[in-house]
Amino acid sequence: MAFKLELEPNEKLTLQISFKISEKTGVFNFAVSDRAVYWPVVKTYWPAVKAIVLKGDLTYCRRIRNNEISEVCIRRLSPYGLWILAAIMLLVGLISAVFMLAPLVSHDPGTHFFSGWPFALIGGGIVMPFVTKGGLGLEVRTQSKNFRWEPPLALDKASKQKIRATIDQIAVACEKSGLRVNRD
Repeated sequence: MAFKLELEPNEKLTLQISFKISEKTGVFNFAVSDRAVYWPVVKTYWPAVKAIVLKGDLTYCRRIRNNEISEVCIRRLSPYGLWILAAIMLLVGLISAVFMLAPLVSHDPGTHFFSGWPFALIGGGIVMPFVTKGGLGLEVRTQSKNFRWEPPLALDKASKQKIRATIDQIAVACEKSGLRVNRD
C-alpha cells in the first residue's frame, strides 16, 4: 500500500515506518517529522473506498501538527476482553466435553460422535491469558481527539519483540521532534 507524505517546505522527516507483522495483518503506516506526526486513516465512505480499492490503496495519512499534540503515550493494552474470551472458551469447552463424554461414561448403546474441538477450546482458554500478557499500544492525544493503534495479537516472542522495537522507534522519533512521550 502506498503511504506518500506531502511535506511542507524545509520540513525534515525523522521517521517513516510501514509495519506489518504477518501476511494476514494490515499495514500500519506512521511517520514523524520535525513539525508533525502523520497518522494513518482508513477511508470509510463508499465512493472513496470503491475508487481506492481499485487502485489497491486503502489508507491515507492525516497530518497532526506538533502544536496540536498534547502527548504521545505508550500504554499497556487492557487484557480484560481477552480474559473474558478465554473464560468463555474454557466454559464452552468444558460443557461440550461433558456432553460429548456423557454417553461414554453412562455406557449408552449405539454410536457416538467424538471430537477434539472441546479439548482445543479448553487448551486455548487456559493458554490465552498467558499469551495476551504485556501488550503495548500507541496513542497520540490531541485537544480534540485521541488516535490509537493496538498492534495485532502476537503469539511468538520474535513478533512481540518486533512490535516493541517499532513502538520504541516511534517514541524516540517523537522525543526528537520535541513531543512529550509518556511511557505508562
